[in-house]
Amino acid sequence: MPSAADTFWAADLDLAAACRRHPFVRGLADGSLPRWRYRDYIAQDAFFLRAFAAAYDLAAQRCRDDAGRRLYGELAQGVADELRLHARTAAQFDLDLANVNPSGATSAYTDFLLATAATQPEACTAAAMLPCLRLYAWLGEGLLPDLVPTSPWADWVRTYADPGFARLWQLLAPRLETTAVPRAELATVHRRAMQLELRFFAAAWGGAAPGTPPVALTIAGSDPSGGAGIQADLKTFHRAGVYGQAVLTLLTAQNTRGVQGVFVQPVDVVRAQLRSVLADLGAAAAKTGALGSPAVAEAVAEELARGTRPRLVVDPVLVSKHGHRLADDGVAATMLRRLLPLAELVTPNRFEAAQLGGVEVVDRAAAERAASRIRESGVRAVLVKDVPGLGGDLLVDEAGSRPFERPHVATRHRHGSGCTFSAALTARLACGDTLDEAVDVARDLIVRALASAPQLGDVGPVNHWA
Repeated sequence: MPSAADTFWAADLDLAAACRRHPFVRGLADGSLPRWRYRDYIAQDAFFLRAFAAAYDLAAQRCRDDAGRRLYGELAQGVADELRLHARTAAQFDLDLANVNPSGATSAYTDFLLATAATQPEACTAAAMLPCLRLYAWLGEGLLPDLVPTSPWADWVRTYADPGFARLWQLLAPRLETTAVPRAELATVHRRAMQLELRFFAAAWGGAAPGTPPVALTIAGSDPSGGAGIQADLKTFHRAGVYGQAVLTLLTAQNTRGVQGVFVQPVDVVRAQLRSVLADLGAAAAKTGALGSPAVAEAVAEELARGTRPRLVVDPVLVSKHGHRLADDGVAATMLRRLLPLAELVTPNRFEAAQLGGVEVVDRAAAERAASRIRESGVRAVLVKDVPGLGGDLLVDEAGSRPFERPHVATRHRHGSGCTFSAALTARLACGDTLDEAVDVARDLIVRALASAPQLGDVGPVNHWA
């Protein structure tokens, strides 16, 4: 008969596999995990490990045998070893691990562990703690063959791939057998811990919102279906922990099936909105979306040029990702002449890059030429999206060009993905990121947003809470 530990592991392997597939975990091995995400994770994991050690102490107190008490002491020493590893990492990040504000996912896990250890039989505590030990050993072993040696997080993989770490769960597993607690009860505790492990990785991947949010501004059209335009922008700002303001340039009648009407706002209405918000809260960063007319584009540029300028991202919204025209040549000309000189970044797709730069974008070299011509307008940087043959986007600025690969997500639910991407960039610029950091985070978010799209309607929205 299989052991209780093996039975529970087999039953919960779906959750372990979900952890293994998670982009946070994959990023540890291939090095794609952004530095700030790992920094947040280390802080949360240190908080968790201290609670883990406390749970071991509680389990030892409830033990009825000396062997069990000695075992929990040895396991607590393993936690101390992990915390020393975290302390070395924390020194690199200038992190204070003694003062960590736990996330909701961290608190849920530590509360579960400590409550179980304090109130339930020792075997229940073992069932609650075993998944962490076995899962991390399994992840380390599974990631090791794919480990990129230059990954900044290679030590994480090697630590948990070490057979010495696997020995810890192997020592704990027999504690599930010497108990009168029904297996079904232990199985429930084991699965709950596995669910909390997955939630912990998901929280680390999502990051944390700042306590005092910076202010961002979107200047764009309205999508009443909520998937694109200012609605998508404000959702994305909120997800990023940024306070969002919005200036309406046009109204649309649209849904997941298409656009039925576009109603450009009068220039004086757009101008009045801009003056109102900029004179009050201002904005650390701003983005433009659909502008509707050359006159509106001109007015937006005039108002943004007054006073303190926000870090500006221009999402051209001239041609769809499929090549369909969304604005006339007059808007593009005004954008080049008046708006781009104020911008830190413009984010054309390959068709828009061709219209703005006069070069058909068929490969990386052509994208670089188009971007160089666009930069003659005065914009600091150009991010050409979906460059053929590149598998992602190309950022071009005074330092040269560099690709940002983006995994392809096969889904028809892409409505508002361009708005969401540029809004995520804007949010990160508002938080003070460099361009490269902002592009990296926005790329991560849009991939997650597409992969977890809620499957609404015909061509539905992405997941703005990804």
